Amino acid sequence: MPIVLSLTGRLDPGDQRLTRAQTRDWLARAAVWFEGVGDAVLDARLRRDADDRPVLLVDLHPASPAVEVRLGSSGRVRVTAVTSPTGPGYHQYLCGLLGQLAEDFGFDWLGDESSDPTGYFRCGDRSRVEQYFLRWLAGACAKSPRSVGLPAGHGFTYPAEVLTPLGPRTAAWAATVAAEPHRGGDFFPWWGPELDAAFYRGRALCRLWCDFPWRPPLTDAEGEMTDQIANDLATAFKLDPGSELPWAEWLELLWAIEDDARGERFCVTPTDTVLSVELWKRAGPAPTVPGSERIGYRRYPVRVTLDGGWSVQVPGGFATEWDEERNWTGWDRTRTVWFRRVGFTKPDGTTPTTAEAVEVARATLPEGEAVPSLDTGSVRGAAVFGPVEEDGRTVWRLSGVAGAAGELAVCNVYCESLSDRDWAVETWLSLRRE
Repeated sequence: MPIVLSLTGRLDPGDQRLTRAQTRDWLARAAVWFEGVGDAVLDARLRRDADDRPVLLVDLHPASPAVEVRLGSSGRVRVTAVTSPTGPGYHQYLCGLLGQLAEDFGFDWLGDESSDPTGYFRCGDRSRVEQYFLRWLAGACAKSPRSVGLPAGHGFTYPAEVLTPLGPRTAAWAATVAAEPHRGGDFFPWWGPELDAAFYRGRALCRLWCDFPWRPPLTDAEGEMTDQIANDLATAFKLDPGSELPWAEWLELLWAIEDDARGERFCVTPTDTVLSVELWKRAGPAPTVPGSERIGYRRYPVRVTLDGGWSVQVPGGFATEWDEERNWTGWDRTRTVWFRRVGFTKPDGTTPTTAEAVEVARATLPEGEAVPSLDTGSVRGAAVFGPVEEDGRTVWRLSGVAGAAGELAVCNVYCESLSDRDWAVETWLSLRRE
């Protein structure tokens, strides 16, 4: 189970209940407050939850989900934060930050309605919270895991025994930590509560391992992430010039920023020739085998979770997005994968079998060269490959349709070069439904 900090406070709305507009305005002011905290907060954004209620999401570290801040009509403020696996430093820092939030917004946290399994929010015992996190890690390592501290659906295919937010570990490491919890401190990217060089280094390493696509950014969000990683590395270096940093990967990051400056300019970090030369000196020779000994799970393919249990394997460097109609797109500069799931019933209202769904789907395929069929037991499908005109130019498209009991899925794969045909077929055949 994750370590979850859950706090409840209460505003004084007087005799009246807060309207939805009032709760949204209060959360918006809280978002501005979090944005003004400093480098520790990466982002604070107001969203709507599944019940169409406003919720404030605050990102402080990529290893943990966003902190959720809610305000009810009765004036109750509720904060929920998963602090594992980021570390005891994050837990301590967040307790202090939320204490300051209550003070600045004029309310108190209610002890009898709040929960901190480490006990830190009440007693402030640093040693106690550190030991709690080490025991949590030992418990996770005792289960012979394939990954520790990563989301269940991370999809990374990086070849290693145990994946963690700060890189791969061995099964022997997990067994050692399970038996001797004190050996696991370096697992956590935020061990102490201070915003020191170790904090910035740990946050940058998490994003390099798990998030960075190892190419110039293709969206505003990727540009912002790239800038944040560069800033964290530069700050860590400034605070402790003697610390060990990922020199070669930092240089790759700067190359991506430099390439971006020649294109759409999603980044704002300026080119720093002096820094690049310094990194060249420290990086040493590049590995002879592409991808070996280099930071980055996304140097390898990633299995992406789609709607309704469907998934597909794409390059780790793909940008991805969902549109308002629940169409999924993954792409880089020359290749694109598009997916849509559609519910399907027969005219009499009954659920079609997989074979019946496939027959309906097959009739919708355009002309083209038939490619290998998809047949994984619960899913069957057919696809064709051929040239199409897109925006006045010719591209190559694999048009695929797959059926499962009661639904259809459309999976189209586009590429600019015919040499990517085998990749397109491989991507199509990777479509699965759990």
